[in-house]
Amino acid sequence: MKRIVIIAVFTFCTALVSPARAQQAAEAKQSQPSSAQSFADVAIACLKRGEDATDPQEKLRLYREGLALGRRAVALDDGNADAHFAVFANNGRIMLLEGVSLNPLNLVRANAELERTLEIQPNHYDALAAKGGLYRQLPWALGGDLDKAEETLRKAIDLNPNAVGARIELALTYRDKGEPGRGRPLLETAARIAEQQGKQRQLREARELLREIDGPH
Repeated sequence: MKRIVIIAVFTFCTALVSPARAQQAAEAKQSQPSSAQSFADVAIACLKRGEDATDPQEKLRLYREGLALGRRAVALDDGNADAHFAVFANNGRIMLLEGVSLNPLNLVRANAELERTLEIQPNHYDALAAKGGLYRQLPWALGGDLDKAEETLRKAIDLNPNAVGARIELALTYRDKGEPGRGRPLLETAARIAEQQGKQRQLREARELLREIDGPH
């Protein structure tokens, strides 16, 4: 609140001295959210490129670039959901690549960005898919819950009929629940969409899981 008041006073005083400069300042301030979105978009693009890369060092480079851009977007506009998700996702990939141990402190720090994303935009598909994945992958003591994973991932799929990652994650959830057969239609749809969209990594994942469900013949 104090910062807003200071900005308002500064703008008013500038207007008294130079209307042109005041207009320029106002236009610059209005452009910040769009600039934040641009940074967020590139940060998420870095995330996707990192996921598709095969070289670990290239992955790390892309994730670090995405994290820096995501943080810059957040600094420009704290209300940008994509920016917070970019920070969460890129940072999480970096932690995995660098072998950072999973402990409550690291989890709280990482999860704060995910929760902020959903606070701003409750129906953010990528954030919901990630939240469902966390519910599945985390141990019970750190908040893991397969029922919550199923509920959250189903919501993500409802929001995005072309969801690939969420379908694969939900199939894994059913596998972990001891009901792998329930994942077959999800994986078949995920493989079809991934092939149509040229998502080779996720296509391989879906096919590998289908083979796992079928078992040896």
